[in-house]
Amino acid sequence: MLPKKKVTLDDVSRAAGVSLSTVSMILNARADVSFAPETIQKVRRAAEELGYQAPRRRIRGRLPSRSVIIIVAPNIANAYYSGLIQAIQQAAEQHDFSTLIFTTYRDAHKEEEILDMALTLGAAGMIFTLTPQSMHRVEKVSRKLPIVILGDSSSNSSVDVVDLDNYSAGVLIGRHMLELGHKHIAFITAVMNSSNTIRLHRLQGVLDAYEQEKDCTVQVFTRDHTPLEELNSIDIEQRIGYELASQCLEKESLISGFIAANDFIAYGVLDALAEKGFSVPEDYSVCGFNNLTSSRISHVGLTTVEHQAESRARKAFTILLERIKGGNAVSDLVQMEYSHHLLERRSTGPYRPVPTARN
Repeated sequence: MLPKKKVTLDDVSRAAGVSLSTVSMILNARADVSFAPETIQKVRRAAEELGYQAPRRRIRGRLPSRSVIIIVAPNIANAYYSGLIQAIQQAAEQHDFSTLIFTTYRDAHKEEEILDMALTLGAAGMIFTLTPQSMHRVEKVSRKLPIVILGDSSSNSSVDVVDLDNYSAGVLIGRHMLELGHKHIAFITAVMNSSNTIRLHRLQGVLDAYEQEKDCTVQVFTRDHTPLEELNSIDIEQRIGYELASQCLEKESLISGFIAANDFIAYGVLDALAEKGFSVPEDYSVCGFNNLTSSRISHVGLTTVEHQAESRARKAFTILLERIKGGNAVSDLVQMEYSHHLLERRSTGPYRPVPTARN
């Protein structure tokens, strides 16, 4: 019986329909070149199907003394995600792990590219700070290296998840506004789709809270944006909050309060109200979600929902560490859900008759 022929880069090149140099640079994770996500996926898929194995190479100099954890986030401009990342890094440092941070800007192709790089780089594990869009791919990679997701409680996967019930958070803040007498409110949010389930569930919670009361309404103001737009605009969510709140104020309505999908969007709402000469909470009440550090500043004083972000991030690392030490058997799948609570500050107050602009 003849020995099985070793799969070469030439074989992968022919199967993928790309040049040999392209295959070499992609499989060797060259940092100084870039390729379209489709090309990367094509090469990775061909290599996997053919059973290609990279040759062992001697590495000059000292090898890294610490294992690497990859952290995946939509962006780092939003303090919510940078807070999660720092908490993970704090936990990782205590256990002598290094971290690499990758951003996706909510692009599914970038998620898949990062997953491929994690395997190529030999990462010890991965933590997603949002529910991935490429869940099928995540589940496949999780058979080869441990992955933990900081996600939404609606997540349905075979990967370890530290959950957050965003629906009940929406109900909580909706009831708060109702208790203050705000029967007509606006929900302000950036793009809502399958890659932004957190916002969808927060909105649904608010809607359900208001549906239980008579003669109450929730007007939804939203604006789409692309991953490229998010990449090129650090303050995109704050700008969207400002733009949508301004549009809302131009219309004649009974709205007396604003619920923003997160604190950053709420800051834009506050800017729009201030520009129009309105006071908070005397004229309008405003609230958000996430309890960012800046929301606690006295002159901001944003009413918001605390999600125990740092505690959840550290727990995600703890789960990942256990997987790294003892494997990641599906039979021991972890699905842990954290609770939240309302932090009532100066930005919300009792309902008063809807004012008119002062400028």
